[in-house]
Amino acid sequence: MWLAVLTVAASFTGPAAAQDRAPDEAAEAALVRGLAAASDADFEGARAALEVAEAGPLTRARRVALYGHRALVSFALGDEEAAEADLARLLALGADASLPESAPPQLWERLERLRREGVRPPTVSTDARIEDGRARITADAMGGADLTRAVRIWVRTDDDWIARAGAVDRPLPPGTALRFYVEVLGPDAIRLAADGSRATPHLLRTDPALAQPETGGDDAVWWAVLGGGGAAVAVAVAVGLGVALSGGDQTQLSGPTLEL
Repeated sequence: MWLAVLTVAASFTGPAAAQDRAPDEAAEAALVRGLAAASDADFEGARAALEVAEAGPLTRARRVALYGHRALVSFALGDEEAAEADLARLLALGADASLPESAPPQLWERLERLRREGVRPPTVSTDARIEDGRARITADAMGGADLTRAVRIWVRTDDDWIARAGAVDRPLPPGTALRFYVEVLGPDAIRLAADGSRATPHLLRTDPALAQPETGGDDAVWWAVLGGGGAAVAVAVAVGLGVALSGGDQTQLSGPTLEL
């Protein structure tokens, strides 16, 4: 059995690209009321309005405004647990400096403490392998406060990109390839993190020149790629196979191939 494995752990500490989705009129109106009430120190009224706004579709920028002002409102009302929850949501959105100007130093200190403790956008963990003539990909997300709503694996077919929720298992005959990337979505399909993209997808490719041996034995290759914040390190363990590294950013094996 030939086996090639790609394991990716990628964390994103900066803001990820957001989908453009127009906010709901009712949600936007509630947000405007909440921000105005917070400015007028009507904290109870502000919290009620902001909770209404949270339920409706909002853009990334408007959610940043909501969480930042609601953290201030909760802190003013003495609800420190709720304030820290919204601070964590700000960090999960990659907005680590987005509190209102009127926020007291104590609230900024709590935000910085959470950031030092590692609260940030989700970490994407992707496992991709070619095994028994099939491409098998799984993906999961860790962290991201409580904002993660979905993990999608996008794969390229002959005609278009299609999305799968968390796992892909499909035939990959010799001489064929599968392009894929992963994204983690938050509320309103806001992208919180990604591993690859449509412009720069990962590639699983089988070698047409080699037939599948009947047993794995010593003919197995394990590949791991660990990355964080855009950096990546490749590690390979090969038993009974010659491994040749080509130039550029492609990695070629004398068996099934993974390219990053």
